[in-house]
Amino acid sequence: MNQVLSPQLAIAVGVLRCQDEICLSLRQKHQSHANHWEFPGGKVEAGESIQAALEREFIEELGVQTRNWQPLIEIPWVYPDVTVRLHVYQTEEFDGTPHGKEGQLVRWFNKNALRELTFPEANRGILSALELGDCYAISGKFVDATDFSHKVRSLLSQGIKLIQLRAKDLQAIDVVKLAQDNLGAVHQAGAKLMLNGTPEMLAQSMADGIQLASSQLFEYNRRPIGTDKLLGASVHNSAEIAQALKIGADFILLSPVLPTATHPDMDALGWEAFAEMVRETPVPVYALGGMQKALLDQAKKHGAQGIAAISEFWSPQ
Repeated sequence: MNQVLSPQLAIAVGVLRCQDEICLSLRQKHQSHANHWEFPGGKVEAGESIQAALEREFIEELGVQTRNWQPLIEIPWVYPDVTVRLHVYQTEEFDGTPHGKEGQLVRWFNKNALRELTFPEANRGILSALELGDCYAISGKFVDATDFSHKVRSLLSQGIKLIQLRAKDLQAIDVVKLAQDNLGAVHQAGAKLMLNGTPEMLAQSMADGIQLASSQLFEYNRRPIGTDKLLGASVHNSAEIAQALKIGADFILLSPVLPTATHPDMDALGWEAFAEMVRETPVPVYALGGMQKALLDQAKKHGAQGIAAISEFWSPQ
């Protein structure tokens, strides 16, 4: 007998923000995932838009009028008894004081404290989307350590919040030293520094995470670093995406979206194929390959967290 697949249930999820504070509610004892924190929301009714569902849910659950909801991420998720798609939106525009109209505990948390809380597993992608910016700068050529530091500070002055230290021609010990020397400036700017390297290099450098190349993904059967650090994965196809998710990647770089000199032997995915892959991925995805700042809005319209690039961000030598 052929298995009958259950239809995907559309769930509207709202991230209500007040600057760096985010409003959460605690699931009650009689609910599934009891005593887990969650972003408020609920099932989208027939004929209802995501925005209308969120406006209704926030009145019913928290007693506040909301408006101007903007998309953050979509998360497909399969539970044992139901398949859902979380349509996650965010806004800072609301009237009233959020409170638990259904008896639930409601609290504001700083966005930097969210990973210390317990959420349903499907919410992990939301946490990453909130933590990451929309521009991911990857380091290119540099003359020496001083030149590297100068270029990093130039990125920070532009408001870049996620930087990858990629220096394949250096020894691991030198990459670690570069990370250590620049981590203070990166953190002072409220940004994060990723290493293109190994878990061992991450432990030595105390950087914010590692970016695994697609060739590294299948070396691991489970997440190779702690959940207190970010795990990025570079991928080119659906099989590599599946492996990245298997080992607990927090976000993905999918390439090449457009033709690029760095991958002349690879066919470009194009925006439609990119969007199709992103749609089935429950964590943030950056578009890589031929990216320019002018393409940021187009990338987001196709489901991306943002864009990643070397030459577009990294100052010329």
